[in-house]
Amino acid sequence: MPKISDDIIRAVTDAAKIEDVVGDFVTLRKAGVNMTGICPFHDDKHDGNFIVRPSTLSPGTAGRNTYHCFVCMRNGEGGGPVDFLMKAENMSFPDAIRYIGKKYSIDVDNMPLNWTPPPPRPVPPPPPPLAIPREWVKPLMTGYNYNNFTLWYGRLPWNEHQRARMKQTLWEYCVGCWRDGRVVFWQIDHEGVPRAAKLMRFYPQDHQKFGHRVKEEHPGWLYNQSGTYDENGNYIPGPRDLLDPDHHTILKPLFGSHLLKRYPEAKVNVVESEKTALIMANYFGNLDSQLWLACGGLKHLKIESMQPLIDQGRKVWLWPDKDGVEGWQELADKLGSPNVQVYTKFFDACWEPEDGDKADIADIAVRMLYHPDWKPRDTGDGQGATDPNATAAYNSGATLPPPPEGVTDEEWAEHLAILKQISDFDIIHPQDTPILDPDELRDPRLHQWREMLRQKYNFNKSRKG
Repeated sequence: MPKISDDIIRAVTDAAKIEDVVGDFVTLRKAGVNMTGICPFHDDKHDGNFIVRPSTLSPGTAGRNTYHCFVCMRNGEGGGPVDFLMKAENMSFPDAIRYIGKKYSIDVDNMPLNWTPPPPRPVPPPPPPLAIPREWVKPLMTGYNYNNFTLWYGRLPWNEHQRARMKQTLWEYCVGCWRDGRVVFWQIDHEGVPRAAKLMRFYPQDHQKFGHRVKEEHPGWLYNQSGTYDENGNYIPGPRDLLDPDHHTILKPLFGSHLLKRYPEAKVNVVESEKTALIMANYFGNLDSQLWLACGGLKHLKIESMQPLIDQGRKVWLWPDKDGVEGWQELADKLGSPNVQVYTKFFDACWEPEDGDKADIADIAVRMLYHPDWKPRDTGDGQGATDPNATAAYNSGATLPPPPEGVTDEEWAEHLAILKQISDFDIIHPQDTPILDPDELRDPRLHQWREMLRQKYNFNKSRKG
């Protein structure tokens, strides 16, 4: 049998793309810059152990154009396209070269490929999606007075109406605090099922970066948190022990998705960070018409997370950070929905050089809070979230709901005056949560009015739940 020339071998190996070759035998899916699938070298039931580092990575990137399995690594399992064919399909080296040559239309030799494709491997069904018990949400919705994020949030120079609804905003979005002081951002889907909870640490109030997250510490996830030991040395199981995330599919809906059912007529504004969503939700205030959701980062906006919004026919505005407009515009084009558009007029009207090239809309909103006399530039829009007149009308109380049934105008005015005296987190924390009490009154000021009414007149009518 004639030997395949070194030039042919070099041409074939240079042309081979690991994602193409492995993709002939393993179903791959995109996972960040990598691709992942079910490992063919062991009885794999978890999509995520087998990693392909595609050829599209920048030259010189570690592991480019190779595969490896985290489970099989101790056996040295990994390599390039030729290695994969020889190990996974039991091809000889010449046959692996012939297979790749045929795939990329490279003439290798006139010898036939001595290989019979094996029967297709059955693809195991994906593991069930992780669902965190709903009862876990309420106990974590505490700690507002010592949580570094909510302390900073409470010290922003909100006007009186923004400050009055501040705690209600945190409550509606189910913001909480983990046992080590990290803020909890629940990710609850549009059906009200908790799927994940992101844990983020923020700098303390005596730090010059108070209000910013600690970027040196990657965000954690509730389902990965281990248990603790009591004073007697007994192990108390943690979320990881109870949820078993390794045998579940992890879903990460947009932060705030549970409010979609509560506010069915609201236009949906999608931003990058949870912090931005909370600032803007409290800044504009009217969740009935403007709902704010967050994807968690510039590259975390995915088609699958946007699909529920498209299926519901919701009008969606995408608000990327200033340096992310191009990337989000590409995604909006792929979605192909006339209801989804990238909105940049806020930057056109309000961005200043001091905000920086990576500013998001919350950076600008906070600056506007500290400089209330500053006025946005006229963009000729005259509507939407950039219209200062619409915002001023809401914040002035012009759109307050009418008095509840049985309450006179005079009593209503008196109770509104009480609301103006509310400071920071003096409002009693609700005993229920948005997802456990979907019929809760929607207007945050009306909820606060009920609390003040209960306190002032000893009105102890029990609430649901």
